[in-house]
Amino acid sequence: MSIKEKNNPETETQPKETKAQRGTPDESNRSRLFSSLLSEDEEKRPEMGQLRDVLRALSIDGKWFRQQIKLICLIVLGVIVYITNRYQAQQEMLEEDRLRKELLDWKYRSITRNSELTYRTRQSNVLDMLYQNGDSTLLPGKTPPYILVNK
Repeated sequence: MSIKEKNNPETETQPKETKAQRGTPDESNRSRLFSSLLSEDEEKRPEMGQLRDVLRALSIDGKWFRQQIKLICLIVLGVIVYITNRYQAQQEMLEEDRLRKELLDWKYRSITRNSELTYRTRQSNVLDMLYQNGDSTLLPGKTPPYILVNK
């Protein structure tokens, strides 16, 4: 053997496995599938290495975070401002609705009081109240308050 052949792992003689020893591809796939279905506990527990693998696949490392820390802080600050502004706007909308309902309530009360006042101060009602109380010195006028002239 030459030096190249000795250092080359492909040319080294390795015992070859037969199909019977390693099993058919269908059988190995079935056994892997069967074992994965039986091992539900492994799927429920996430491994800590999975997050590192995802970050490594996305090529995100500590250097990237250090370079982008200002942008990340700006985004977090923007989210915080957005949430507080939305909360404040909702509070103002609730206060506006409450005040609108209160204004409508006062409007209806005003209309009711105005109609009661109009009813009580009508001339015929005033005269009836005076007669009921025994004060008959006041009599209705016989002349109209205005003279109407037809032209």
